[in-house]
Amino acid sequence: MKYEYSHDEILAEHPYERPLVLDGIPCHGGFVEGRYVSPRTLWRAPAIEAWQARLPAGELDAVLGPIGAAVPPHFPSAAQTRLLVRHGVTVPLVRLLSLIAIVEGFGGDVLRVVALPPLGARVPDPIDGTALAHLSSLFEAHARDEAGHRRMWELARDIALDRPVVPKDLAPSVTSPAAPRLFPAIAADLEALILRMLGVLVIEVFAVAAFRWAKEVLGDPSLFRRHEEARTLIGYIQQDETPHVGYLATALAELRCRSLAGVSGGTVPGREVIDRARDLIVGFQAGPRHRANVEFRTQVVERCVADHPRREALLAEFRALG
Repeated sequence: MKYEYSHDEILAEHPYERPLVLDGIPCHGGFVEGRYVSPRTLWRAPAIEAWQARLPAGELDAVLGPIGAAVPPHFPSAAQTRLLVRHGVTVPLVRLLSLIAIVEGFGGDVLRVVALPPLGARVPDPIDGTALAHLSSLFEAHARDEAGHRRMWELARDIALDRPVVPKDLAPSVTSPAAPRLFPAIAADLEALILRMLGVLVIEVFAVAAFRWAKEVLGDPSLFRRHEEARTLIGYIQQDETPHVGYLATALAELRCRSLAGVSGGTVPGREVIDRARDLIVGFQAGPRHRANVEFRTQVVERCVADHPRREALLAEFRALG
């Protein structure tokens, strides 16, 4: 089995029979024998499978299991969103789809700009033939995927809602506040890499709720004329996320089952660092961050229905569906 891949191989495309183009807008990926194939997966997908096959039994699930078990429900729910759309209140949906597109756009760059530490020095155990040894190329592929996803989310929004007016106040803050060291026993650059990878992985896994919501809402034939096209496009994006979760979880599992170099000599068990960091990030994203999102989105809905003739009844029904 092949475990070593060049940069060009990680970025290699399938020989598509036709590209993915909607409304004259070219997207990434394409079709082979009538089936959509995600971009840059000719060798990336089998590489991830090969690296995962080298992991000790249970290591991958040890990373992913606690994340998948903590996915919070999407807010507003699909039923709540459909209610609003049926009554002509589409701004909350437009905002959310546009924000998802923006976050996708810079999500990959968050990894692309990470300064990779000298992993050979930071991880005493061998890392040849692992996802860890290919992170630079994997980050680049991820960033290119997400740049394409911004366009695809915007296209799904425009297909379903017939090119709606997009609010101007959507850009999220991407600057992380300075934080104290969590793992001073290991090098700061390795800690930063682990936290960044885990942060992105948690968001990728939690996105399953957003994909389910988007497909259920945009795929409603009673609300959207081009429901099938919008739903299908969202499905393509979701398919594209598979290698992202795959390589991030694999690299973190590789760190988890290895020793990490201590800054004062000796080693630190990777399991202790990965598990604690994962639990902290999951706890924050599923707790305070989720509650803040619910509160803010509730305020958006209330503002959007402020002048609606059925404001009180609509809000009461909205809350009852929550």
